[in-house]
Amino acid sequence: MKRKINTAQKNNSKRSTPKSNKTIKNWSEYNKALAARGNISVYISEATAKKAFRKSRKTHKAGHRQVYRESLIELILTLRELFRLPLHQSNGFAGNVLLNMGVKRQLQDYTALSRRMKKMEVKYCHRIKEKGIVLLLDSSGFKVFGEGEWKVRKQGTGYRRTWRKTHTALDHASRDIIGAVNTKAGVHDNTQAGALTEKAKQAGKTGSIIGDGAYDANSNYIMAKEHGIEFTAPPHRNAAEHINMYHYQIYDKAKRAERNEVIRRCEEKGAEGWKKEAGYNRRSIVENSF
Repeated sequence: MKRKINTAQKNNSKRSTPKSNKTIKNWSEYNKALAARGNISVYISEATAKKAFRKSRKTHKAGHRQVYRESLIELILTLRELFRLPLHQSNGFAGNVLLNMGVKRQLQDYTALSRRMKKMEVKYCHRIKEKGIVLLLDSSGFKVFGEGEWKVRKQGTGYRRTWRKTHTALDHASRDIIGAVNTKAGVHDNTQAGALTEKAKQAGKTGSIIGDGAYDANSNYIMAKEHGIEFTAPPHRNAAEHINMYHYQIYDKAKRAERNEVIRRCEEKGAEGWKKEAGYNRRSIVENSF
């Protein structure tokens, strides 16, 4: 027996999230909060500012003597990394900060900074939450060309091109790429989750991993459990539980409990409900890294 489907009901069922009815009433506080986002406060200790320059003295060595101390170079490079500035703007920004603190000595041009930074190793520390890094996984393909236009013009042959795939791991808090693996185009995404997790160990402890449906493999659930990591990936539409029945009771198969639980939650809450519950939509940030 055929059943008629209401068109309005069908369209409402496709809507992923309900329309919000909330309105902003405290516009004054809301505008102040937006303005506070652009308030940049940089604090530098007075000891670092006063000891930023070396005392002028003759060294009887070839070349111009070093004027800046390592602490000042490290400060400028840290500001450069923090605000994503080129060397010119980093030098000017640091000079303005020191000028506001009463240091009237002018910084030299960016070439001195460029020479000194090659010999220094600055360690940038990111603030990591107690639960660890939220790791976002994704991949993209890149086309690699062979012979150039000259051969095509002379010999009439076509371009030789192939594809390569880059798998990336992004930190949700800092938006930094903390792991990357290059493979051939035929390598599946779910085989690189372990390699990206190993790459991310240098940045700190990983608390959870979020990937799209391509990472839905039981091997990834096992890997995450061994490392004490929460793994999140949407199962496929036809995903089925791996279970056993013993004495009229259903049991999960060995090493299948985590993925079976995700499948059950998707059946109970629906795909969109499970994504909202698991925080899966955070994964969309990694797509902007390509």
